[in-house]
Amino acid sequence: MTPRDIDLATITTWPAAVTEQHDGWVYLAAGGVTGRVNAVWPLDWRGAALDRAIDHAEAWYAARGLPPRFKLTDGAYAPAELPAALQARGYAPVMPTLIMTAPVSPAAAPAEVLISATMPAAFDAVLHETAKDESEYDERHSIAMRAPQPAAFALIEQNGRAMAIGMAAASGDLAGIFLMRTAPEARRQGLARRIFRALMAQCAAWGARTAFLQVDADNASAIALYESEGFSRLSTYCFWRKP
Repeated sequence: MTPRDIDLATITTWPAAVTEQHDGWVYLAAGGVTGRVNAVWPLDWRGAALDRAIDHAEAWYAARGLPPRFKLTDGAYAPAELPAALQARGYAPVMPTLIMTAPVSPAAAPAEVLISATMPAAFDAVLHETAKDESEYDERHSIAMRAPQPAAFALIEQNGRAMAIGMAAASGDLAGIFLMRTAPEARRQGLARRIFRALMAQCAAWGARTAFLQVDADNASAIALYESEGFSRLSTYCFWRKP
């Protein structure tokens, strides 16, 4: 399993509103809020001139009212001279993010976790409550609603209120874990771990062989959880953008 395999599966399971390919690069655009669906993913290189390709990407995003942004995953970007070309134009890498993977094994889901193929209203409520602002909520909600089947929305309720959520979606042998969220008053109770195990059990039921996720490199508590559940670090990516 390579970083490029995971990037391709992420594009499928966490879909942008607009997806186009130019010179072997994948252009993604949505509401402009989150990084992954509002960036160029330079996974292949079939262009003739690198500067011309960057010019085209900048113009493409400008036409949509978005700043140009390039997502470079270690071991999965092309051509090799792209970072130097971006740096020469004033771009710099930000938001280092880990890509983590684990083999999927058959397992029983915790009984208290509710699983649905569509987003329940209670799931949506936690997503809304834990969003930074309305724009972030709108974009993440719309991405989740575009996710292809098979997809699963997991939640734990206590006293009639949703306390923790998570989502998974599969693409062939690969399944991605997304939207792990816990209501503020329910943190440090082990709910995220139960959500996580339920989603992994669902991935196994789909026949996925490898699960993947992305997590901010400075999110030590989440990384510790995922490592304790058998995930290891595959690669790292950064977003290259101008200050």
